[in-house]
Amino acid sequence: MKNVEIFALAIVMHKGAAGMSLGISMAKTFPDEKRFVTTMICLFGVFTPIGVTLGILLGGSSEMVEMVFSCLAGGSFLYISCSEVIVEEFSISEYRFLKLFFFLIGIAIISSLNFLDAG
Repeated sequence: MKNVEIFALAIVMHKGAAGMSLGISMAKTFPDEKRFVTTMICLFGVFTPIGVTLGILLGGSSEMVEMVFSCLAGGSFLYISCSEVIVEEFSISEYRFLKLFFFLIGIAIISSLNFLDAG
């Protein structure tokens, strides 16, 4: 039961921050289209229970299914970070070298996680 609580806490914390960020961004981008923004935020909220249910249903099916969904998740993170986050951050010239330093530190930390695998 402890794993369930940890996963639930992680989802709630991540979804809360992501939802707030998305809501602020959409409200700024579409200031006159409140119905559209509300619809998109509701869709964003609905997809979490759908994803959790899908994960529960497919969780023990096979290693191939787990690998495909892990690759989709990893690819999504890479795509968003490379096409949106990094481009936006480095387009602002202030603290460019400090940003590059922490970017490289982040790559090093994530890359070193591979060496922590005990199995």
